[in-house]
Amino acid sequence: MDRTALHEIGAINLITLDFIYSGLPKIPSLGEEVTTDNLLLALGGGPVAALVTASRLGAKARLATCLGTDHISAIARSFLDREPIAYSSFSRGETKTPVNISSVMTFENKDRSFVSYFSDSDFCEVFEDEIYAYLRGLPFCIASTPQDTLFRRLNQKGCRIIYDVGWSEDLSLRALESTLTQVYLFAPNEKEALKITGAEDPEEALKILAQHVPIPVIKLGKDGALVWKDGRAVRVPAFDFPHIDSTGAGDAFLGGVSYGLLQGWDILRCVELGNYTGGKSATTLGCVTAPVSLEEYMTKVCRV
Repeated sequence: MDRTALHEIGAINLITLDFIYSGLPKIPSLGEEVTTDNLLLALGGGPVAALVTASRLGAKARLATCLGTDHISAIARSFLDREPIAYSSFSRGETKTPVNISSVMTFENKDRSFVSYFSDSDFCEVFEDEIYAYLRGLPFCIASTPQDTLFRRLNQKGCRIIYDVGWSEDLSLRALESTLTQVYLFAPNEKEALKITGAEDPEEALKILAQHVPIPVIKLGKDGALVWKDGRAVRVPAFDFPHIDSTGAGDAFLGGVSYGLLQGWDILRCVELGNYTGGKSATTLGCVTAPVSLEEYMTKVCRV
């Protein structure tokens, strides 16, 4: 085994690019155009955003993804090349872009609106053996889509899965059961956790999830996070950062937690670092546009 791999974290994910339109006066009606002079193109969320966050804190990082020969893939490569992460593209030379694209529209004092394109790439299934060879031996791997066989194989080589999940009306313990048997840390947000467990409150949901994964964490946004430790739910409070945009804050949170796990920290300190990185993420538009640093966390905000 490559001993340097023991200090490296991996992720499996397609790239997402966000086109963020801000300062819009309203949502356009059919046949209507609204304009703004505020446009930001940035990396989107998911395990890639978590991995980028961990790498900016100082972790070595390795991404398994899929990029094609199209122009959108070229833009995605240009963003990855700016970050301190290694990546490998498992591709058959797709001409239809395998990159996810979200158009995010923000309005003053209102919720956001999205129009998204999600690739139907099956790169994990097609290249399972190659991805396994690329990631095996790493201590942790971040993922957000179920790959039960791949997770099982990685687990057998000592790689623990850090798993997040997106909202779906079909969320349930039954649907997630086989995946969660391969997961080390599971971090849904409050709405997702309540939907999955059928619980009435996040503390009850956390207790139920603790029966299925070693470390359940529930993200509570401005109220911090709940983590299961020593047989009980422990709340780790958030930091008081100015709020601009919560897009990707949960992914940045997971990047901070992942960095702490890689260092062997106590889980409460890992979650506190996640609250720092998630809170900082919300201070700017976009998922990974806000700067984070381990020095700032250690010298200015660390409480654990």
